Amino acid sequence: MAIVLKRLKSVGPDREDAVLEFGEKRTLIRGPSDTGKSYIRDCLWFLLGGDKLPKKFPLAEGYQELQLRFESEGSEYEVRRALIGGQPTVYVRALDNEVELPFEPLEEDVGELLVERSGAHGKQIIRSLSERGAVTGDDVRHWALWSQTAILSENPTSGEGFPVTKRTASFSLFLTGIDDAKVELRKKTSEIERIKGQLSSAEDALARVQIGLPKDVKRVDVSDALDRVDEVLSAVSSQYDQRAAKLRELRREIGDASAKLARATNGRNHAKSMLDRFELLEQKYSNDLERLGAVNEGVAFFEELPAVPCPLCRTPAAAQTEAQEAKPETAGQYRAAITAEAGKIRGLRAGLLTALEGERRRFGLWQADSDRLGTELNALQNREAMVMQSTRIEFSADPKQLAVRRTELSAQLAIFDEMERLQVEIERLKKLKLRPKIQVHRDGGTAGRSVANAALSYLRQWGFSDIENISLDAEACDLILNDRARLSFGAGLRALYLSALVIALMEHALEEGHPHLGIVVIDSPLKAYADPELDETHDVPVATVTERFYAWLAEFSGRGQIIVLENERISAETAEKLKPIQFTKKPDVGRSGFYPHRIIVQSPSQTQADDDVGPNAADD
Repeated sequence: MAIVLKRLKSVGPDREDAVLEFGEKRTLIRGPSDTGKSYIRDCLWFLLGGDKLPKKFPLAEGYQELQLRFESEGSEYEVRRALIGGQPTVYVRALDNEVELPFEPLEEDVGELLVERSGAHGKQIIRSLSERGAVTGDDVRHWALWSQTAILSENPTSGEGFPVTKRTASFSLFLTGIDDAKVELRKKTSEIERIKGQLSSAEDALARVQIGLPKDVKRVDVSDALDRVDEVLSAVSSQYDQRAAKLRELRREIGDASAKLARATNGRNHAKSMLDRFELLEQKYSNDLERLGAVNEGVAFFEELPAVPCPLCRTPAAAQTEAQEAKPETAGQYRAAITAEAGKIRGLRAGLLTALEGERRRFGLWQADSDRLGTELNALQNREAMVMQSTRIEFSADPKQLAVRRTELSAQLAIFDEMERLQVEIERLKKLKLRPKIQVHRDGGTAGRSVANAALSYLRQWGFSDIENISLDAEACDLILNDRARLSFGAGLRALYLSALVIALMEHALEEGHPHLGIVVIDSPLKAYADPELDETHDVPVATVTERFYAWLAEFSGRGQIIVLENERISAETAEKLKPIQFTKKPDVGRSGFYPHRIIVQSPSQTQADDDVGPNAADD
């Protein structure tokens, strides 16, 4: 991934644009002090998300906005930010060789954009011994943009104070490509306090739970007692199940017997009802026959009486009104009718007697069945009563009391379980409460060897052939040369050794596909080595180092982009190849500085301030 810086511009109303174009692989911006070289690095830092405002000086007055263009993977980005501060805004457009497309606003923070373009998105690094977080734009900028102060500093490359941990972690990420997602962290104070609160709560809960246990009771005793109660309850339940099975069978037989008895009783009652009716009818038939016999006897007696006249009027019997009824033949008819009726009744009575006899037999059978079934039902009911009584007698223990006892024992056993859980939790929290000292060991391994060898190659090309051995201290994020730490050397050597390191780190990261912004901006790597005021003795002549450094930069075609801000002179031959951007500090010769030259009318106080700052620069 990575980015390539294209152009830096400063604009303002009624002001000529200050524009600086960067080469794709290398750019040398050189000129004397106070021409604005350090100001360029400060602008890049500010535009790429840094908080520090570029220093103000007279020629910058009236300019209101800085703009930076860079490319990355087929897109061109432009970052714009006001010189008075505020947040930068980002614009993007696709690169097209045929037509220049307009820029579109990009709703993304410039720091997040740098992390994404550097390939560090989603990577986790240690920010402190107790905190881990994502890589930020500051982590990326720190190892890419080097000010003159930082390049000469006697401080560690990762700086001092709080940022050291995260900058060391980001250096390791660029070096090895491995983040700190799996590194164990030390707990924060707030987390320790939270764990202490949980521990106190667990201990209080354990004390409350223990109150519910009888004194000196043991878990094994409670468990054994519960097992015994369960055994008794199981036996009771088994016996009850057996009794229940017997009672179910017995009650089924009782039900069958009751149904049969009901049927027999209904049959007997029906037969008795029919028998009563038949006996009543037979009695009626007997009475009818007796009545007909008496009437027949009366008619026979009447037939035997002689016919006599009326004793009152002496009217002969034949002349009387109802004499026809008194005729002998009429009486005979009556007797014949009576005989016929009596015969019919006797016929009916004979059939009735047959039916009556059959109904009596049926009644006797139903009565016998009723008596038998009643006896059987009584026997079954007696057996049921005996089974019920035997159940009550067999079990002396009260199942209800057993159930209550089991509940008590189960509650005690649950208390033991809760106590065991709380004790385990208390032990766990006690271990978590500890804050063991955690040390993260950074080991560059083969990657560190590769970077050190690349840095050695650069240094030898720059003229330092006296370096016999070199290594990378991944913990210190720095080089060890001839068994000496880089910071133990003088300012001039420190600056050049650090320059070699950061360039080698960039090339290594890009070669291996590790996260890196893909640019290195170095302010004044040669100045301290060539400064006569430092009174340092050099084994390699200044002129040799300067010329060979510029010659190397002119031929650089490796991975990444290098921008060097320097004031040491360059030979015409090397300048022809390198084509540096020259600041002359002279208003009428070439380019005087970053900002176009103009005449400024100043007050005495402004003049004093300009004498402190310089006519065309910030902090060279």
